[in-house]
Amino acid sequence: MDRPLTDLAGERLVRKAPNQILALDSADRDYIRAGLTAVEAAFAVAARPDIPIELMPGRTLMRLLVDLRAQLTPATPEQSEAWGRLSGAILLLDTACAFATEHALAMRRRAEAEDPEQEE
Repeated sequence: MDRPLTDLAGERLVRKAPNQILALDSADRDYIRAGLTAVEAAFAVAARPDIPIELMPGRTLMRLLVDLRAQLTPATPEQSEAWGRLSGAILLLDTACAFATEHALAMRRRAEAEDPEQEE
């Protein structure tokens, strides 16, 4: 098999992430940045994006994190710790994505309930 196996769980995370900028808490952004910085230091690869995280759509940021996790294989304790922080950043972003999706659905339902003419 010449083709690499697809990380189906990672691909699912990317596809369900909204393709819009997420309102991440500053602590969440700092956690993600710290994880990317740890990956850069441990693996000697460029991990941080060229644009600020707060300007990246959720799907783009998730793609960055998932692809990094799939490409890296930890060989030292320092690398294992950085890789684990990357996994933590993915889980944090997944939670933020789920919240944003549910919030958007709730706002849509509220708007539909307030404007019955829109349903006709």
